[in-house]
Parts: sequence; structure tokens; C-alpha cells
Amino acid sequence: MGSAILHIGENTTDIILATSSDYWAYRERMVQAESGKVFHKKTWDSFERARDVYESVCGCYPNYQVVKGMPLSVFGDKFGHNMHDSIYNCMTDFYAGKISESDVKDYMEECCVSMRIYQTQQCHTSGYNETDNQSIVGQVYEVFAKMNARAALNANYKEGLAENQVYGGRTDDWVYYNSDYYYQCEETKELLREAAGYVTDQWEIPAIDPEEIEKNTAYTLDGKLDFNSCWNWEYRNQVGGGSMEDEAAVPPRDVKLFFKENSFPDNGTLWVSLGANRKDVDVPFSVSHTGSLKGQIYRVYDLLDKEFMAKGDNNKYSRFLSGLSVFMNWYAHESGIIDLFGNHVPRFE
Repeated sequence: MGSAILHIGENTTDIILATSSDYWAYRERMVQAESGKVFHKKTWDSFERARDVYESVCGCYPNYQVVKGMPLSVFGDKFGHNMHDSIYNCMTDFYAGKISESDVKDYMEECCVSMRIYQTQQCHTSGYNETDNQSIVGQVYEVFAKMNARAALNANYKEGLAENQVYGGRTDDWVYYNSDYYYQCEETKELLREAAGYVTDQWEIPAIDPEEIEKNTAYTLDGKLDFNSCWNWEYRNQVGGGSMEDEAAVPPRDVKLFFKENSFPDNGTLWVSLGANRKDVDVPFSVSHTGSLKGQIYRVYDLLDKEFMAKGDNNKYSRFLSGLSVFMNWYAHESGIIDLFGNHVPRFE
């Protein structure tokens, strides 16, 4: 993690903790964390301790206990932005194999405590309001879930980029899908749900509703809080080379595919790996002068011959591959699919 560790409360915390014997213990813990030796240790009384120090320092000021109300987003100021970036760094390190699931879970729990302390210091909440505390946990969970999906997509992208280098040529005309990242994203999301549940149990407040948060998330510019919608955003809306009809589709395990349009006409490159079986295909693109889109887009399943699909248990992949399509960048713009988000069945004529 290193620089991804967040300094709780920034200047506000420094001022408050400097008056307490807890200050040097806090500093020592932060130095250890930033050196990479340890993550934050779980100290579930840290809010109460911070609150006690805060009251001892600020109690002489009038109106210090006046609660102004929670902001619409707890990530809307500098402190929130720093935590947001810190969470992304955490998830990136996780997908790179630099930290463990336990580290991610512990860090999410620490972020919840940090945000509760900070919002109390800013007089946005008393620190004991159940609704406010539930909102804090929910918003921290939402950002972790979004950064989880982004980190999974970026790991998929890096793997695809390495494959593209084998073929050479352009670096913006390829599509890659590895179902391993779909499953890692889903499993990590479940881990984050457990971490959120642990915090609400410790704080003795009502549990958050992760499914409702995911359904109504505002983080939709580059897909939602899942791998498939982020993948569609990358390869349909940015690259303009591939699309998934149903973003809720669950891929069988061990599915990989790579597609490259190539810079010369009437040919594309595709390989599909289903478990231990791999098939390489030339994609016979053609551009019609009559305005027809036929020949510019193919379902992945239709490009694979019956003999290959009959091997082993390849048939179990048929439905998923039927919902994936690859196409020319020309098709993406002419059909308008490059500007469409979410579930969509493309035009094939």
C-alpha cells in the first residue's frame, strides 16, 4: 500500500491529537503503515478515543456540538478525494497480487472508522447517529465496490494489451475478455459486503443493503459496480470492437477470447479459449456499398465451427458466446452502438 494509507482527519486530526498522549502512538502506527510493514490495526475504540480528545480540546468553544448535517456525499471534499484515491490504489495492489484479501477487508474497515471520525470533527454528525453512520458505511462500500470493478477491468486490459503486442500494429483495435476477472470481481465484492457487515455489527447499527446500493449507484460513467458493464464500456463505448448483449450474463469459468480488427481490409483475428481447448479464426469482414451492415459484425459463437464446439464440454459455453459479438470500428460508428450503454442486441443486417 505505502502511499495509499490515508492520514485520518489530516490537519484537523493533527491539531486534536497533538494535545493527547495518544498522538505519538498514532504517529508511530502511521509511520509503520506507510513504511509497508503493517496495515492499520483494528482498534474499534478509536472513534471513542478520538471523540474524547476532541471534546476535551473543543469543549471550551461555544456551539462546537452543533451538528450541521451530513453532506450529500462524504467523498465530496479533499479528505474524501484522498480516501477515494487511496481505495483505488488499494484495489489495484490487490489485483496485482501485492496485498491479500485480509488486507483489503481491514482497510475498508479502517476507512469506515476514519470517515466517521472526520465527519464528526467537521460537525456533520454527532458520531452516534445511526442513520449517519449507516450512510458512511454504505458510501464507503460503494466506492470500494466501484474501485473493485475498475481494478478488475484494468487487470483484464493489461493482460489483453500484452496479447496484442504479439500481433503488433495498432494498439486501439483489440478486444479481450477473461472470465477469471469476472469471478474475482464478484468474489471480492462479497468480501466487501462481509467487511461492511462487520462494521455495522461493531457499531450496533442497521446493516446496509449492498444490492440496493449497487442498483442505485451514481458511479455509472464507466459502467456500474460489476465487471461486465465496465467491460462493455471499455470495448463497446471506447474501443468500438466488441459488445455483450446482457451485462448480467454469468460466463462459465475458463473463458478467454482475443479479437483484433487488423489494419488491412476483409480480415480480423480471433481466438477463443474454452478450458483447455483453443480455436483461432480469421474473421471475414466485408463492407457493403449498399449501406448494409452485414459482414461487419459477427456473434462469436457463429465464428466457431461445430467440430470445435462438440469437443469435450464446449457446448456449455454456447449461450454465453452467443451473447458476445465482435465488429469493425466502422460498424460501431455507422450503427451507433458505440454510443449505447447497458444491455443491447446489435443489428446484424
